[in-house]
Amino acid sequence: MKYEIFQYDRIYEIIKHKIESGLMPKGTVLPSYTDLCKEYKVSNKTIRRVVTMLSDAGLIETKERQLSVVIFNQTDLKSDSSDNLKKPDVSVMTDILKTAEILCYPFICHGISLCSKSDWDIPEKIVQQLNPKLPKNFWQNSKLFWRFFIARCENELSLHTVDALGFLELEYRENNFDSRITYKQTLIDFIQKSRTAAPTSSVIKDFLTDIHSITISRDDFQCYVPADSPFRVGVQGLDQWMKTAAERYSSVYLDILGLISIGYYQPGDRLPSHAQMQKQYGVSVNTTTQAIQCLQKWGVVKSIRGKGIFVSKDIQALKDIQVDPRLIASHIRRYFDCLDLLSLTAEGAAYHAAEHVSYEKIRLLIQRLAEAKKYGSLYQPAPVVLLEFLTENIPYVALQAIYTIILKNYRIGRKIPKLINSTNTSGKHKIYRKCVEAANVLMNGDQNAFARQAAEMFRYTHELIIEECKRLGYWKTVKDIYDGSQLWK
Repeated sequence: MKYEIFQYDRIYEIIKHKIESGLMPKGTVLPSYTDLCKEYKVSNKTIRRVVTMLSDAGLIETKERQLSVVIFNQTDLKSDSSDNLKKPDVSVMTDILKTAEILCYPFICHGISLCSKSDWDIPEKIVQQLNPKLPKNFWQNSKLFWRFFIARCENELSLHTVDALGFLELEYRENNFDSRITYKQTLIDFIQKSRTAAPTSSVIKDFLTDIHSITISRDDFQCYVPADSPFRVGVQGLDQWMKTAAERYSSVYLDILGLISIGYYQPGDRLPSHAQMQKQYGVSVNTTTQAIQCLQKWGVVKSIRGKGIFVSKDIQALKDIQVDPRLIASHIRRYFDCLDLLSLTAEGAAYHAAEHVSYEKIRLLIQRLAEAKKYGSLYQPAPVVLLEFLTENIPYVALQAIYTIILKNYRIGRKIPKLINSTNTSGKHKIYRKCVEAANVLMNGDQNAFARQAAEMFRYTHELIIEECKRLGYWKTVKDIYDGSQLWK
C-alpha cells in the first residue's frame, strides 16, 4: 500500500532500540519475515528493507535461507577513553538542557502516568542491565530507561524531536561507584512501588528531583559528545526524517485543497505557477506537477496551456471531493502528534516566552488577534497567531527550532479535507475568547496566568479537533495504520 513508504524508518528505529537497549541481546534470532509482517502490519518488501538497514548498521547478521541474528553486544562498548569525543559547548549545552527541561519533563511524567502494571516489565529489564562496574554501559542504558517513558506516550513526532537533541550519543563520565549503586536502587524502588500503586504527580516529581540530585547536579558529573553533536553545533535538521517523496506532493495538493476550503482561493481563481509553488513549498517541479495532476483528476483545478492553473468553477465538484484517508494518514498522524506535543509543553514554553517579551510585542499580539476575528475555521486563526507569538519569543534556540516545527505541523489542520467547516460556532468563539484572555493577562503582567491559560486553550483545541476527526473517520484510520504501542512495546 502507498502508506507503507512511511514505515521503513519507523520500524527500523523500533527494532534498533530494542537491540541497543538489550531487550534483544546478542544472539537473539529475529522473527521470520512472515511474522514481522504480521507484527508491524506491512508488506514483505517493507520488512526486507528494514532488515537490510539493520544489517548495514551492524546490528544483525543475515544469511541466505536463515533467520537473522543480533550481533550487537553492549558489553563490547569500550570504556572511558573515546578519543573522538569532545567537551560540549557550554552555552549550547545550557540551551539544550533548558529545552529538555521544558520538553522532556512533561512527556516523562505523562509516560510514567500511562504505565500499567505489565508496562513496567520493559523499564525494569533495562534497569536490571545497569552494571555499576561498567560506567559507559551503565549510563547508556540509563538514557534508554528515560527514553522508554517518552516512547510510552506513543507520540512519534516527540520521540524524534527528543532524539534530535543528542542525548543518546552523549557520554557521561564520573568515578563515583557508590552513586551508581544509589541511582540504580532508586530506579528499582520506584518501579516496585509503581507496580503496586500508580504514582501520583507529586510522587513522580519527588522521584525526578532525587534522580537530578544523584546525577547531573553533582560537581563530578561530566559529559562528552561527538564533534558534530547538537551539544556542540546546535540542533539541526529536525524535520528531515519527515520528507518522503509522496508526502511532499501530497502536502502541496492538500494545502491547496485547504486554501480552497477556507475561501482563500475562489472558483475561477488562478493558482500560483509551478515556479511560484516550487519556491513557496520548497519542492521540485516534478512534485508540483504530481500535485496538480491529482487535483485535476479530482476535478478541483483546470490547467490551460499558456494561461495557467485555475480553480474549477464546478462548486459541487469542490464539495464532493473524496480523499482516501490512508493517502494522508501520515499527515494526520503528525498533526495529532503535534497537538499532543503542544498540549503537554505549551505552559512551560509560554512562561519562558512571557519572561522575555516586550510590551510592544504584547500589544502587537492583541492587535493580530483582533484582526484574526474576521476569519473562521474549526480551530480559528487565533491559536496560530498565539503559537507564532510563542515561537518568535522563546529565548532558547533549540526550543525555538522545535516550536518552529510544531508551528509548521499545526498548519496541517487546514490541509485535512472537511476538518475546516462552518459548524460548532460556540466552540470557535470559546477558542478565540481563550486566546484573547491569555493575551490580556500577559498585558497586565501576570506571566504565570498567561502560561496556564495559553496551555488550557491548546488543550481545549486539541480535544475539539480529536472529536471532529473521530466524527470524520480519520481517527480510526490513523490508529489502524499507526500502532503507537510499537514505539515502546
